[in-house]
Amino acid sequence: MKFPSLFSTLIASLVCGAQEPAVTTATMSAKSVEQRLAELEANQSLNYFSFSGTLVSTYDDLEVNETYPNPKDYKALDYLRLRFSLNADAEVSPQIRVFSRTTATKFFNKWRQAGSDGVFNEDLDVAYGNTGSQIFLERAYVDLSPNGSFWTLSVGRLPTVHGSPTNFWDLRSRMGTYPLLVYNSPLDGVALTYRLDSYLPDGNQWALRGLYTPFSDVNGGAALQSEYVTPPKADTNAGTPVGVTTNTLVDLFSLQSDYVWKNLNIADETGFILQYYQFSNLPFSSGAGTSNLSILSRAIVASIELLGVNRGGFDVSLSYNYNETESNGLFSGPGTGFGTTKDHDTLQGHVALLSARYRRDSWAAGYEWLEGSKNSVYFSAAAEDLTHFCRTNGTGHHIYLAKKWMEFVTVRGGLRIQQYSNLPVFVGPVVPTDREVKTMYLSLRTDF
Repeated sequence: MKFPSLFSTLIASLVCGAQEPAVTTATMSAKSVEQRLAELEANQSLNYFSFSGTLVSTYDDLEVNETYPNPKDYKALDYLRLRFSLNADAEVSPQIRVFSRTTATKFFNKWRQAGSDGVFNEDLDVAYGNTGSQIFLERAYVDLSPNGSFWTLSVGRLPTVHGSPTNFWDLRSRMGTYPLLVYNSPLDGVALTYRLDSYLPDGNQWALRGLYTPFSDVNGGAALQSEYVTPPKADTNAGTPVGVTTNTLVDLFSLQSDYVWKNLNIADETGFILQYYQFSNLPFSSGAGTSNLSILSRAIVASIELLGVNRGGFDVSLSYNYNETESNGLFSGPGTGFGTTKDHDTLQGHVALLSARYRRDSWAAGYEWLEGSKNSVYFSAAAEDLTHFCRTNGTGHHIYLAKKWMEFVTVRGGLRIQQYSNLPVFVGPVVPTDREVKTMYLSLRTDF
C-alpha cells in the first residue's frame, strides 16, 4: 500500500529537482514519517512474546520408619534440589495464542545415583524427575479461537500440571486448568473448550472441555529397516519385540465441566470442577518376553475450591478421585497381574484431599489432609515433593507456613507425614506395610 505513493513522490522530486525545494523538503519529511510508521508497524508485529519464569531451591530432610515388609529406620536423608522453569508465550492475534514452558529439575551437584527410581514412562516424568541440568519441554500448545466463536481448540503439550490446590502453597492464583487429583503429569494432545460465560450472570464462568491425550506405543525397530513401520508388540526379549501386537496409540479420553461463581454469600469466589477420564489397553513390558499384561483405568474427579470464605482470608479446597483399574493378563508368569494375583481383576479405590489455608497480604498458614484407599491407583509425574505425597495408600498430613519475603520472592517451610497401609499399587499383589515417611522442607521461590 505504501510503495506506489513513495514511488510517485520519488519521481516527482527527481523531475522538479532544485526548482521546487519546498516540495523536496515536504517529500523528505513525509518519507521520514512513513519510514517511522513502517518501523513501528514492524516492531509491533515482532512484539508478540512475553517471558516469565520460576526458580525454586528446596532443602528436604527425610525420615523413614518401617517394620514390615522391609524393616527400615533412616534419619537425616538430606537433599538439596533446584527447579528452573522458563515461560515464553506469544499472542500472534486475538484468535491465535501460543504458550510454552521448559523446565529443568535436579539435585545440587549430583555425584552419582545408585539403583533405579522405577520410572516406567520417561516422557511423562523427565521434566520433574530431578534428572539433571537438561532442559525438558513441560508445556507447548496453541489456542485457536475463531472470531465471534465461543470455541477454543488447544493442540500440543497441554497445561495438565499444577492444578488446584497447588496454588495455595505459595500465595499464587490458580496455575493449572485441571485439578491436582486428575493428571498432574505433562500430557500431549488435543482439547476443545466451549465457554458459556455470555449466558451467565456477570462474573460467572463456565467451560466445557473434551480432551484426547493418547499414549504412544512405538516400535523403533532396526534403523533404516523396520523402524516405525512395524507394529509394536506387548513385550521384549533381549531387545526384540515379541508377543501379541498392540496399538501404536493407546486412547486416553476426558470430559470436564469447570464452573466459577463470583461473590456468593459463602465466598468471594467458588469453583467446581467435575471430570471423567479413561484409558485402555496400556501394555506393561517385562523385558523377559513373557508379559501380556495391560491395564484399563477410569476415574471421576470432583473438586471444589472456595476463596475468601465469609469474605475473609480463609480458603478451602476439597478434591475426591474415585478410580477403577482393570488388570488383564500377567506380567512375567503366575501371580503377577497389576495389583493382583489373577490374570483378570478389577481394583476400586479413592483418593481424598482436603486443603485449607489462612492468608494475609504477605503470608499464609496451611494444612492438608490426604486419604488414599488400599486399591487406589493415582499417578503423578510432576509432584513437587520427593516422596509423592498424593500417591500415599493410607493417610497423609501436610502443614506449612509461606511468607512473601520480597515482592517476587516467597519462602515456605513445612512438614509432610505419610502413613502407609500398603505400598502403592503396581505389578504384583498389593503389599501391606506400616511405613511412615516424614519430610521437613524449606523452599525459596523466585518468580520473574
